[in-house]
Amino acid sequence: MIDHDGLRSGAFWRVGAVILLLLMAPTLSFAGSVAWLDDVVQEVVRNARSGGRTALREGEAAGGHAVGRLFAHEADEGLELVAKRYEDLARVGRRVDAPSEALLQRRFARLLERDAEAVRTFGNLAPAEKRLVVELGETAERLAARYPGQAETMIRKLGTEGLSAVRVFGDDVAEVLVEEGPQSLGVLRKTGRGGWAFFTREVLPHKKKLAAAGVLALFLANPDKFVDYAGRATEYAIREFSRAGVPLAESLAQGASRGLESSVAEALERHGLNVAALRYLAMGLVGLVAIGAGLVVIGFPVRWVLRPFLWPLRLLRQKPRAPKAA
Repeated sequence: MIDHDGLRSGAFWRVGAVILLLLMAPTLSFAGSVAWLDDVVQEVVRNARSGGRTALREGEAAGGHAVGRLFAHEADEGLELVAKRYEDLARVGRRVDAPSEALLQRRFARLLERDAEAVRTFGNLAPAEKRLVVELGETAERLAARYPGQAETMIRKLGTEGLSAVRVFGDDVAEVLVEEGPQSLGVLRKTGRGGWAFFTREVLPHKKKLAAAGVLALFLANPDKFVDYAGRATEYAIREFSRAGVPLAESLAQGASRGLESSVAEALERHGLNVAALRYLAMGLVGLVAIGAGLVVIGFPVRWVLRPFLWPLRLLRQKPRAPKAA
């Protein structure tokens, strides 16, 4: 016999579950989007700036967004995609770690300790998304403490990827990223800390000259052609910077080396002895003489300089002692 009441009851619960899921779908979708991260970061910045949610800035309502969206260009993206970009950048910066979910939960609760709803929503995120939200939230908190009154503007210019770079490479890159725009992010992404050091040390001080010669655009498009991961300039960089009238330290060192080699080769050529072995031996001797001269200039006696090379001669000059009579 068919239990019509049971069927009706089961159908009722199934329909109710579907309706509940449909009602919850916008909330779940919002929780997994950059728009939800935006709300979290804004709340963290407000807390850091005002010392708590009870002391909001004049004209700013609780839960409101006086500064507008911080991540407006990425608002429709999912946290999963942003988290993947963050993990890729963290690998470049060699900052790959895997904190436990319990630790991430505690860190998030510290950021928004009075927002129980946000804490519950955070608990439903994937592990990579949790790490992204916590670490970007903590970075926003530090920026708000370091740059009071400017944090919202800086975060808006940085975007999620720029904020990720600040987290991975340190707060000191924030000002340059904000000043130079999103193109400078490619330097960090492609060349890491070494390329960034070259960028700030060699490129930015000569920005106008390099831009006028078209070298700045070439560098920003392909920074890995100009510098290796250790921050050393390539031959291509030396050539392009020279074309712009900006000498690099590496080019000066290489020029001095080439000048010394050509001078030694010319001297040996006059005596018909210009072979590679003799050329490099002569360059080594010239280098030793230069080092010795430098030591003499700063006050070291010549005998100290020559002592490592004269001890074999002293051994040869020593007379053997006569055996003692029995």
